[in-house]
Amino acid sequence: MPIRCFATGRLSTGCLVAGLLAPAVLATAQAQQPLDPIEVTSPRIDLPWSQTPAAIGAVSASDLRGDPQLALDEALVRVPGVYAQNRYNLNQGLRLSIRGFGSRASFGVRGIRVLLDDVPLTMPDGQTDLDALDLALLDRVEVLRGPTSALYGNGAGGVVGLRTRSAPERRYGRVDLVVGELGERRWRAEAGGVGENISGLASIARRELDGHRDNMAADSTLASGRLSAAVGGGVLDLSLNTLEIDALDPGALTRAEADAESSAANPAALRFAVGERIEQQRVAANWSRALDGATELRVRGWLGERDFANRLPFAGGGQTVFDRRFGGVGAQLDRRFATVGLAHTLSFGGDFESQRDARERFDNAEGGVRGEQTLDQVEKARGVGVFVVDQVALGEAWFAALGLRYDEIRLDVDDAFVGDGDDSGRRRFEETSFNLGLGYRLAADTLLYARYGSGFETPTNNELANPGGGGFNPDLEAAQSRNLEAGIKLERASLRAELAVYRVRNDDELVRFELDDQPGRSFYRNAGATERDGVELSVAWQALPSLTVSGAYSVNDYRYDAYRLGDSDFGGNDLPGIPRQQLFVEAAWTPHPGWLARVQAVALDRVYAEDANDERVPGYVVANARLSWEGRAGELTLRPWLALNNVFDIDYTDNLRVNAFGGRYYEPAAGRVVIGGLGVLF
Repeated sequence: MPIRCFATGRLSTGCLVAGLLAPAVLATAQAQQPLDPIEVTSPRIDLPWSQTPAAIGAVSASDLRGDPQLALDEALVRVPGVYAQNRYNLNQGLRLSIRGFGSRASFGVRGIRVLLDDVPLTMPDGQTDLDALDLALLDRVEVLRGPTSALYGNGAGGVVGLRTRSAPERRYGRVDLVVGELGERRWRAEAGGVGENISGLASIARRELDGHRDNMAADSTLASGRLSAAVGGGVLDLSLNTLEIDALDPGALTRAEADAESSAANPAALRFAVGERIEQQRVAANWSRALDGATELRVRGWLGERDFANRLPFAGGGQTVFDRRFGGVGAQLDRRFATVGLAHTLSFGGDFESQRDARERFDNAEGGVRGEQTLDQVEKARGVGVFVVDQVALGEAWFAALGLRYDEIRLDVDDAFVGDGDDSGRRRFEETSFNLGLGYRLAADTLLYARYGSGFETPTNNELANPGGGGFNPDLEAAQSRNLEAGIKLERASLRAELAVYRVRNDDELVRFELDDQPGRSFYRNAGATERDGVELSVAWQALPSLTVSGAYSVNDYRYDAYRLGDSDFGGNDLPGIPRQQLFVEAAWTPHPGWLARVQAVALDRVYAEDANDERVPGYVVANARLSWEGRAGELTLRPWLALNNVFDIDYTDNLRVNAFGGRYYEPAAGRVVIGGLGVLF
């Protein structure tokens, strides 16, 4: 079906929606095996998914069985409104956008808050790197889209909540081995144990990848630990993560270069040995205690460091080194109570976060040889936020959801490079975010809701880089958004579906660009205003006891409302870097106990590469297949699996570098890739 819909060169909205809705229509005619109920935590208040008046997607570890665990996009592609790029380039890292927010990023994640076990992975200045995640530990992924995400502060696009497996209830061991094309080689070991009032687990994972392009080799080592213990009448959860990664970057190509030889690297990437090295350590603690039957206190804290060095594809200031220290604390009190006949679920709390980067730049000579120093400065980011959330039952069918948050974010740079004058600077942002929601239960299994709210996103320290020299860009402002959303949710024993319609106005949109003498380095400017309209649909249907069909579809119209640059007027143009339509469909079949076969298709519509909309990137359809088995062999549990990505060997662009200089927008994707693995539990 997806390929036929794409035969005209564009994805047909009608046939894609019809294909996605067909299971939902058929499901009403027959009763099937029940789906597991979902309880969500990302809206600050723990509630059943069907009673939460917000657009939330949830993916569990069981949904991902047999996936090769290449990147987090294997989970996120199942959530409508989420667009992920850059699966194989470990140097740039996975890039995410939610409803268009985050598409400006040249690497990593911007405009989106990411939490790992309730502790922020997002830095105080708003940037997030996902390279320190052990995907084998993930138990659940939640994606909160729309105005409710403002309850987490700096990041208007949404919230990605990641939960790892809890400390175990028994002693165990586990070993995983993975091999595949593109030089994929992985091994992983994990062990868990239990004592009196204490339990824990530890893991170490090693990965090597040659890649499908020149100058793309990478290797990484991840170590994680988690400890849970009864402390002070509550539960203390400690976690530790470490990362070492060394990754080359093939860079982006022009369209002509990509068409001629998709496996080639940007010539400048070879000339300057473009790549990066990262070392990171992070420790986090969560403590929770029930104060009484209706009140719970949660306290969290985290601390970490990240040492970074890279080489970019140009000479002047082409090498960057920074030493980052970061941390924070937060607290939240949840209480359920009734007053004047109304039932309240109230949560209030606050966060403090701090970040310090000692950053230096050097000239980059051929072969990646470090030259003279060109920059030496200390960048600081501090954030303080307080919030209150209340969900009020107004009767049998009606309820209201209210949220308010205040943030103060301070960004400072202290210039120690005196050769070009003092470029020290200070920026301070004060923001108040709100959201108002109303829900109505049309039936016991059906929820209708609407929300309106505000959000913001500040430039990160890196995005505040001054195109005119050192220090901060004095002209760059925070983006402000207004969000309106309405939706309907349906949750039955064999069917779960969600439809959301939204409109977002974003003022002072942050837009990426490059300079001709520093290709590959990102700078940012504000672009007036944008209008974003969209529809999102997701369905999960237990069609038969042995067959589950699921899908996610989104269609959007994202345009610049006001954006002038010199003599150019981009008003009315599409936002670059975001496909107009996106579809995911999957059928999962368990023909015999222990066996699981899954086939899936991912289809994306066309996308523009730059603000002028002169460079149009065609859409594509990619099919994937998975086969896995789980069974016993004596005292051992065996989990062999086989994955085939891009079954039909389609040529497409895996990552698009928006507004890149010289038309170097394209990072070609890998062709057909076979990966297999074996897990042994004992």
